[in-house]
Amino acid sequence: MTRSSFKSLWWLPLVAMLSCMGVQAQNGNSAATPEHGIGGAVPMSIYSDNIAMKLRLETERWRKDTYVVIDYAQTNAFEIQACVLGTLRFGENENTLKVLAENFHIEVSKEDISVAPDLLCNTLTAEYAEENNQIDVAAKIGWPILKHYSLRLNFDTQELVLTPSEERSAEDARAEFELVINDLQQVGDQVWVPVFAAEDDRVYMQFDTATYHTRIDQDLASNISYPSEEGATVYFSDGETKRPITDMAALMRIDFQSDDRINAGQRLATGLSLLTGYDLEINPKEGYLALTQVTNSNYRTQDEEFYAALEANDRHALDAFLATHPADRNVEEAVENRFVLGLEAGDEVDVQMAALEKGVDVTDKGERFRYLNGFVGLAAQAQADPNLTIAVGERSLEFVGVSNNPADRQQIQMYMGDLYFEQGDVKQATRYYMSAGFNGDPRAENVVKFKLATVYEKQERWGRAYANYARALKEQMTLPPDMVANAQEGLTRIRPHLDPHDPLIEEVENMRKYVSVAVKIGDALPDVTAKTLEGVEQSLEDFKGKVVLIDVWATWCGPCIAGLPKLREIAEKFEGTNFTVLSVSADDKVETVKEFLEDEELPWDHWHIGATSETHQKWNIRGYPTYMLVGQDGTLLARGHALTEEMIEQIQQNLIQI
Repeated sequence: MTRSSFKSLWWLPLVAMLSCMGVQAQNGNSAATPEHGIGGAVPMSIYSDNIAMKLRLETERWRKDTYVVIDYAQTNAFEIQACVLGTLRFGENENTLKVLAENFHIEVSKEDISVAPDLLCNTLTAEYAEENNQIDVAAKIGWPILKHYSLRLNFDTQELVLTPSEERSAEDARAEFELVINDLQQVGDQVWVPVFAAEDDRVYMQFDTATYHTRIDQDLASNISYPSEEGATVYFSDGETKRPITDMAALMRIDFQSDDRINAGQRLATGLSLLTGYDLEINPKEGYLALTQVTNSNYRTQDEEFYAALEANDRHALDAFLATHPADRNVEEAVENRFVLGLEAGDEVDVQMAALEKGVDVTDKGERFRYLNGFVGLAAQAQADPNLTIAVGERSLEFVGVSNNPADRQQIQMYMGDLYFEQGDVKQATRYYMSAGFNGDPRAENVVKFKLATVYEKQERWGRAYANYARALKEQMTLPPDMVANAQEGLTRIRPHLDPHDPLIEEVENMRKYVSVAVKIGDALPDVTAKTLEGVEQSLEDFKGKVVLIDVWATWCGPCIAGLPKLREIAEKFEGTNFTVLSVSADDKVETVKEFLEDEELPWDHWHIGATSETHQKWNIRGYPTYMLVGQDGTLLARGHALTEEMIEQIQQNLIQI
């Protein structure tokens, strides 16, 4: 199943703040460095339709053993989990990360390392923890690196080999493989392989290593009458020899025009259902794909039944598939699609839950909590019947005690409390909010206090409600802005119900003076005073007349570090104008920042404010990194957790050439 992350839930911004998430990945084309490493051979494994290798990431000052996924369709060169990226350190004048094994060596430029933007690494780490002896899956290699190599995937011997492109040729491949296909096309960040459909019509197939399903465009499938007509074949050919693709794997029919990963003109895409039938070598620079068939066929009738049900958007056909093939590899995806179709059709709760149990049955006990949480997210996004969302949430919590990753427990419990509160069941809402307060993330304690305050207010338990609203505001940096405002309003509402001499009132009123107020775009950013790394006092007033990009960051924050190459690029782009960068560190110690900057060239102004300074309140800093663009007159022009193109355009519009 494609894991959902409850994208529509209220607490997602909180999770992002606590995890330092939200920075953009550094895109695209890897710099063509003279030496990417010699490559080499390494054993490979298949994890949830991903190809992974056990490797060692190493610099002069840092080392980590991990599994690394290869993804030919990934447009970023090298992605690392945020929590791992935050620990990465380079030696003096060191510019590359070494990726090593006994007979394997490649190097990745600093500028080509970015934060992994999805949950794949976390999911694979949890699912294969026992098999991998607790070694995590922390990184992914993408096309900008892979394009410099000939990639050999021998699914017979389970070996992966990377060889610098220029060291292999089509002639070399012809001596080793049954079939060599020439004229591969590089289209953007994709490699297209020429194949043939029906009566020798040439079409293109994207080479993709990150999914099981081999896909065909619905229109092409219809034109060649696939799969209804027996002679409807798609095949590899070198002009003399043919190797039928349709005999090797069933093809999933999809609308390529609606798939944002697929460019116009491409008609098919490979998946592991097809690739694992071969010993293969692909060399995009030399323009060839070489194949030797190692299995008679990977074609499965179960795949075809699943694809037919999907193509028809028929939830009853999916029910039939699940009943006939209760342990098939496609069950989790079939359940997810059936659940979505059931949401659209308004199926009863018991019908949806019965289908959901089919997925639970094939999911390891340690992963069932995570698996079911994905459906809580789907139901929330669809604004489904709250009774369905509650049923799924309560079922998921049954497995939290045996979960490999119970971190979402607190969020699910708070969300369940929200659902019950909306239904008017204050007793159940209180129970879930209270549960969320035990053994949860201490950084979310203020959110729990806010939630408890709402139910206490509803029950007219004024003292408890007032105290919990006040406690929620004490650590306001991690409290969502709407909750800050609502807590303030709650205190005002409840005060008339309290004894005017209650000492709690005076204590709370003093505290409210320090509650931050959201800074709006177009308003003046409040002036603050802070010290430079050398101990010199400066204020924002010192930057009047300049366009200032403020980066509030910390050396321990992975996304902050991942954003530095882009920040450096912006500084260089606008050099010679009235633009400047101001980095404001929230590290506990100024020495930590100084040590970090010995290895990182960031030639602009730096302040140190620590983690609890008044600046956080005045600027309403609620997570790292926080980027703020300030105009020449001190007006806030833009703000966010990522360096967007819109922000860069704002810089351009407000510049004065010097």
